[in-house]
Amino acid sequence: MQKSVSFSQYSVYKNCPHQWSLNYIKKLQPFKPSIHLIFGTAFHETLQNYLQVMFDESTTVADKIHLPTYFKTKLMELYVENAKEGHFSTPQELTEFYEDAVAILEYFEKKRQLYFTKKNTKLVGIEIPIYAPIIEGIENVKFKGFIDLVTYNTVTKKYTIYDIKTSTRGWSDYEKRDQTKVNQILLYKRKFAELKKVSEDDIDVQFFIVRRKINENAEFVPKRVQEFIPAHGTKKVKDAIQDVQDFIRDVFNTDGSYQEKEYPKNIDKCKFCPYNDKPDLCDRKIP
Repeated sequence: MQKSVSFSQYSVYKNCPHQWSLNYIKKLQPFKPSIHLIFGTAFHETLQNYLQVMFDESTTVADKIHLPTYFKTKLMELYVENAKEGHFSTPQELTEFYEDAVAILEYFEKKRQLYFTKKNTKLVGIEIPIYAPIIEGIENVKFKGFIDLVTYNTVTKKYTIYDIKTSTRGWSDYEKRDQTKVNQILLYKRKFAELKKVSEDDIDVQFFIVRRKINENAEFVPKRVQEFIPAHGTKKVKDAIQDVQDFIRDVFNTDGSYQEKEYPKNIDKCKFCPYNDKPDLCDRKIP
């Protein structure tokens, strides 16, 4: 029985094992599109397309792409595709998110050389697929994911894995300390090293975070792009892999089937839980 595990599945389990069991074992949570989801996807595709053209052709050709128009086209395609069962946003909200994207993209076009350059750098790939076992003895369960962007520096002989994130106001120190969030890119580092048969020491990682909103009146106005390089040494990667392996051991049998058992409820995470108004599915109360 083959099973694939995404990072989002692991993240839900870390947040609340009971919610995870309702989502994935009982399959009770239907997919709900949101403006945040389609904004993130449209922005990823816009930035990735620009970088693909920049590296494969030239910066001159990439700069000719009208990024706001490209983004708007992607955003509306995604909205139409996901709104077949009803609208999930308003014209006003869509306009607001579009204008946020324009502000980010205008900033990126002006400052692009601060973040991405062709000098001594090659593009390894975009949306690189990862599909591999995480733990010996449970080979039927494989991790499935896609690395947003990988580059290679021909001078330092090092790879850099980028994980692109869209955020309302950027990541706070609290979010940067969220090890579950950080483990995603550490897991990518291990699996990319295995895929390319290179040393983990030759791979750097970085979160490329874009802010939709900034306080223009602040004493120090934040940049639209926030770079975050988490600790990613051998021990950190090992701990991340161990945590994901513990998750797999907790929920899967060796044949890849789910363990049918009572999964604990995390009362501290009830506020935004999709089941917090369904006492027949979860009897915990919002604190």
